[in-house]
Amino acid sequence: MATEKIFIGIDNDKIELTGADKENFIAELETYKAEKALLEAEQLAKQQKRIDAITKLGEASGLTTDEINSILNI
Repeated sequence: MATEKIFIGIDNDKIELTGADKENFIAELETYKAEKALLEAEQLAKQQKRIDAITKLGEASGLTTDEINSILNI
């Protein structure tokens, strides 16, 4: 099984990560990806709550779907 090679650049030097450095880099990358996915999910949830609140208020105020969508910039 071929293993993936990981290189980093420091100044003008290209260095291959190996051993613990490689493992730590991969672990940090996976942590970053997981945190990014969580932040994106939280942002989508906030956006959906905003849409739901504006839609509910618009309907209670007697606004049409087009008027509500205009407020939401849809």
